[in-house]
Amino acid sequence: MKTVHALSLSAAAMLMLGACATTPKEASADKLARYQSFAGEPVRSIPYNATGSHGFDVIDEQHMVVETRPSEGYLFSLSGPCLRDNSAPVLNITSQVGRVSAGFDRVSSLSQPGMTCIVKEIRPLDMKALRAAEKSTNSPT
Repeated sequence: MKTVHALSLSAAAMLMLGACATTPKEASADKLARYQSFAGEPVRSIPYNATGSHGFDVIDEQHMVVETRPSEGYLFSLSGPCLRDNSAPVLNITSQVGRVSAGFDRVSSLSQPGMTCIVKEIRPLDMKALRAAEKSTNSPT
């Protein structure tokens, strides 16, 4: 029964995340450095409800940000180049009993069938500080 539930959550995640890519093009290294500067220490797992996800931001082939609430986001490091050439990817994130666990759960893209990557590391982001920094950077001087 748990397997069916996990698959249902995965299907919902694909639908929810497919339309959520954010921000205009920014150099991957700069974007990763920006997110890393607001990331905390790695955690083993996070609560995750695919239907409640607020979006994602693909940084490069091995990194992405997942927003689980407007004020809660996480930097994911993936085991391999999973997110190649995805301008608007439809992503699937596996989860078990409402949690995504580093070293166990996976991310895959429908535009690259058969390619999946293990979530190697999950780091919580200080979303309030990140948004404040983005706001100050984008505001006219």
